[in-house]
Amino acid sequence: MMKSGFSLKMMAPLAAAIISVNSAAQQPSEQHREAIETIEVTAQAANARSDIQRQRASNKVVAVQTSEAIGELPDANVTEALQRMPGVFIARDQGEGRFVGVRGIDPNLNAATINGVSLPAPETDSRAVALDVIPSDLLASLEVFKTLTPDMSADSIGGAIEIKSINGLDHDGQTYKVTVENGYGELQGENSPKLAATYTNQFSLAGRTLGVAVAASHQQRNFGSENIETDGVWEQYTALDGSVGVTAAEIEQRDYTVTRERTGLAANFDLELVDGSQLYLHTLYSDFADDEERQRNSFKLDEENDSPDTISASGVTWSDAALEKELKDRFEEQQVLSVVAGGSHDLESWGVEYALGFSRAEETEPDRRDTTFVQEGLELGYTRAGKIPKMFAADARAMDAASYALDELVVENNFTDDEEVSVRIDFRRDIDVAGYPSELKFGVHERRREKTGDLNATVYDGFGSDFTLADFANGGIDYGLGDFGPGVNKGALNAFINANLDSFDIDQTSTALDSARDYVMHEDISALYLMNDIDFGRTNLTYGMRYEATDFTAAGYRVAESGEAIPGSEEIADDVYVSAVSYQRDYRNLFPSVNVKYDYSDNIVLRAAYTESLSRPSFGDLNPSAAEIEYDEGELEVAAGNPALDPYEARNFDVSFEYYTDALGILSLGAFHKQIENFVVTADVASTADYRQYVGSLAVQEAEIFQPINGDNASLSGAELAWTRGFDNGFLLRANATMTDSEADLGLGADAGRGNKISLPSQADLVANVVVGYERDALSLRLSAAYKGERLLEVDLEDDVFDLYEDAHMQLDFSARYRFENGMQMFFSGVNLTDEPFYANRRGYNGQYETYGPAYVLGVTYSSF
Repeated sequence: MMKSGFSLKMMAPLAAAIISVNSAAQQPSEQHREAIETIEVTAQAANARSDIQRQRASNKVVAVQTSEAIGELPDANVTEALQRMPGVFIARDQGEGRFVGVRGIDPNLNAATINGVSLPAPETDSRAVALDVIPSDLLASLEVFKTLTPDMSADSIGGAIEIKSINGLDHDGQTYKVTVENGYGELQGENSPKLAATYTNQFSLAGRTLGVAVAASHQQRNFGSENIETDGVWEQYTALDGSVGVTAAEIEQRDYTVTRERTGLAANFDLELVDGSQLYLHTLYSDFADDEERQRNSFKLDEENDSPDTISASGVTWSDAALEKELKDRFEEQQVLSVVAGGSHDLESWGVEYALGFSRAEETEPDRRDTTFVQEGLELGYTRAGKIPKMFAADARAMDAASYALDELVVENNFTDDEEVSVRIDFRRDIDVAGYPSELKFGVHERRREKTGDLNATVYDGFGSDFTLADFANGGIDYGLGDFGPGVNKGALNAFINANLDSFDIDQTSTALDSARDYVMHEDISALYLMNDIDFGRTNLTYGMRYEATDFTAAGYRVAESGEAIPGSEEIADDVYVSAVSYQRDYRNLFPSVNVKYDYSDNIVLRAAYTESLSRPSFGDLNPSAAEIEYDEGELEVAAGNPALDPYEARNFDVSFEYYTDALGILSLGAFHKQIENFVVTADVASTADYRQYVGSLAVQEAEIFQPINGDNASLSGAELAWTRGFDNGFLLRANATMTDSEADLGLGADAGRGNKISLPSQADLVANVVVGYERDALSLRLSAAYKGERLLEVDLEDDVFDLYEDAHMQLDFSARYRFENGMQMFFSGVNLTDEPFYANRRGYNGQYETYGPAYVLGVTYSSF
């Protein structure tokens, strides 16, 4: 595959079509032209003003972004749109935003809803929702609530993200918008087309108004990345020649080619019965398909020798090493469906709201193939360490495809399903409290969730003859981070596998170990709440209590590899024993909360809040099916989940100052503090574990049992600063920064080899955004920078020098838009203009380095409004 530089020729046909359409378009009248120009001059300011007004009116600490503001920047999905908001950071995959964190808290500890319905997670282990599956074209607004009220679910320590899709009642009459665009990625030299459309209308039905809103979006993005990463840690070695230094034992070169398709559909129906009464049906469907080809070189330096031949500060050489070449051919599809039906009615001094919701997320990974070729007895190493290790092979045969033997094929068929049914009914009544108007609100919420995993892998290790990479080699890999050598031709390899798969030899032991770890988990939550919202004139007080009862069950399989029979378990393959396991637990919690808003003056708003909340552990941590159980002559090694984990519990304190200018503008300053109990950390629990749950009555002399446990306490403190200002000359400035500091106690014993204190994983000391906009007449320009400071990704329980940190990251994006007089707009955007890489390191040594290249988009939008 050849990669090329960016060429505007790739987008010339689209540009020509845009110019042609506008040349032929009917010119509007002079009066219409003046109206359009007025709208164009103030469009950015109007979008900012709408966000500010909704933030000011809220009785909670919230950040708001409407669909119009989202469309001003090149954000293709919900995750990337959220990163522009104060206190929000994102975790990326292949350069695209996937998961969302708020105020330095791990994405697993946030909640996300669509149109009021909780959003499940399609990933096997995660509770965090990868919001990149939802195209931004389907949105009406995004809200990030940083304080909670009793009528909201309590399962959020970082923040609660509410996604609202388009609504026909928000527009007057018929509206429509169509967008056509083409993207181009520099690294791969590939085009990425996209089409999106929205339609809204209002109909009269026997004196009632029916609002209809429909949106659809489809994008095919063709892109890739180049990567070099370390499998394991960097540690000190003494070489055979007596030299001493730090090195890793396995380093990988990776080249990715990805086709990622997003299809989104939304259909919303809102019926106004009479004043104050409404029925609705809101639906949203998203399909995310990821077709990935990964070429990988694995330098297994310690394949035969535990020590290198020689080592220095910058280089290392190992003899009798192995080099593996692997092709991963994987298609993954994630589907998300959300349906909610409900209504609201004002009945004089009473009001009632109700909703029935269903949401489902599933992930399928059919016929994934990982094929490995290996060559041994090589002299391998690197001549430069640091961020991008420069790998070398002293033997010329390392570049000879015929020297790599076909070693293993793994075929997987995996399926994950996450479903939730919810029902809620809320009552409200207007009452006077000491002469002040207030609203008393109470209700019942029920949620029933089921998450299942069906994991299947077949391992083949015999192929009927001695095949080599030369039988399936391609013309080489264009790889910018070093010499890659020959790669695997996917088409030739798949043709061979399809024709001969039934004749391959199956490794029964490995197949059984990888295929018997299915699970099913049920999580039922029942909630009651009571709250009061009192208006004292300049002061608004919202307080109350929420009660949640959680019932959790989990069932799975305990799969162990053992040379001896394990009592009470069934042998399903040589040395593989399986037994069914199940767990059940329940817990009850009360969550008081107080939110105070004080309008000090017409321009100044003060806020303060105390809330309590929780976050339930990730499904990976709760998984009842252990990832590894290995027993050999009295030695036991285990890596497992822990269904008995308690949830994180947090006490949250917030204060803020907001200054609203008479013209467009807001300056806000906030501070927050969180005390978190039951912080979850992975630890070796061999000293307290009951070995019988893993190997029955077999004798254990030595054990390592790693599983997540509830540690001691953690705390997080921070400050948020946000500034929005519009200028008469057409400039608009938005800037925000969140500074956080955290400390967590690992709960290690006195004899631990590392310090007991860490910062919270995923917490960055500084997250900041700056957006500079300019709008004059028909031209609109936006330049944005998103910064995320260094953060801890992985904790090594033996030595803190092996902790993995993600380096600071700053991405620069640009967008330009020109509005024609006939409702058409032409736009251009550039993403990741400075080619900012992802870099993770252990004490300055490579953990992972990945580069994506800049990407550009040229498109046209036609809108009736």
